[in-house]
Amino acid sequence: MKRLILLSLLCLSSHALLQAQIEKGALTLRGAAGLEYLAAAEEEYSGLTYELGTRIGWMLTDHWLVGTSLGVVGFGGSGAAYFAAPEVRYYFNPGSEKNNYYGGFRYSFTSEGFDNSIYEFQLGLNRFINEQVAFDANLVYAVQPGEDCTLLLSIGLQPFINKADRAEWKSAASAFNKGDLLINPSLGSGSYRGSLLEVMFNPDLGLFLSEQTLIGVDLNASFNTIVGNLRKVNQGTITELSIAPYLRHYLSKEQKHWRWYGQAGFLFAGSNFESSSFERNSSVALVSGRLVVCQG
Repeated sequence: MKRLILLSLLCLSSHALLQAQIEKGALTLRGAAGLEYLAAAEEEYSGLTYELGTRIGWMLTDHWLVGTSLGVVGFGGSGAAYFAAPEVRYYFNPGSEKNNYYGGFRYSFTSEGFDNSIYEFQLGLNRFINEQVAFDANLVYAVQPGEDCTLLLSIGLQPFINKADRAEWKSAASAFNKGDLLINPSLGSGSYRGSLLEVMFNPDLGLFLSEQTLIGVDLNASFNTIVGNLRKVNQGTITELSIAPYLRHYLSKEQKHWRWYGQAGFLFAGSNFESSSFERNSSVALVSGRLVVCQG
């Protein structure tokens, strides 16, 4: 039997029965809510952390998409940060069966003050790889007052849910079966800001062993280097690698938009800092647990 590929959009999954088209009335949606506890006294945010967020986009016409992101993140007793990011996007050639090009603008701000506001100008493309999912490549030029500008390239996957599909959303979006694959839509990114160059690769892949149980692995690799002022004491190159296998169990078989799951796993990570004056290596192994509600 052909395996079904699902997207883990911060816990939002889109089933292959959904049709992917850029057209008036189409909806894009991501969302998550979760709790996590990290028991590591040497870590900055050791303790309980939580997150709640959503990102929604609506095609007002065949060309124009408007949307917003809203959320809150709390760090281990160190307070919480709230954020919002309205955005607008224009598709130049909607309805194309191949590449769909777009330009857009996004304004993001947090509860820490408008000094942290960011203005993002973006160019990108969506290329549909099947009836439900588009490959997304996005180039962003971000401006933050008082800070160096950032150039960011990100690649990933993006689902589109159209009007005809939403009538069957309950049954279509929540069905998990043995052998299905779950893929995090964020695959990697690269950015350049001032004197800092950073490249990240972060695939997350899971396989359903049954309707309720999934085994997966989260891989992360990052490389960043400071290429600016030679007088900086900490100028150097940092390389970080991690692998985090996990086991996830969904608490219900019911076909609902929201589904709780518990997750346990391990994290193995290592880093290397190298400069002209010294080199430092470090590694860590952690046990993690998570209880999350997913929108399916």
